[in-house]
Amino acid sequence: MSLTTWPASFEATLRRYLAALAPDQDIPAEPLVDLGLDSLRATALLAALEQEFGVDFGDEVLDPALFSSAGHMWDVVQELMDDPVSRAPQ
Repeated sequence: MSLTTWPASFEATLRRYLAALAPDQDIPAEPLVDLGLDSLRATALLAALEQEFGVDFGDEVLDPALFSSAGHMWDVVQELMDDPVSRAPQ
């Protein structure tokens, strides 16, 4: 069970790209690559999160740490939502 709280829309989006995660399984606090996230899925996930939350993943956050866990990814999304510079153009 995750110690981080995130909205259902984040979890639903994330689950679509975690191939090794059973539908009824809690998202564990482990690297997303261990849950089936490969480079192709990661690219699609980031695009989906950008669209869902109106953010832009700039080069400064695109590093392996972004994919260290679902909780860390949600923390980054929240930071981007709070930063007017990182908001995607409407």
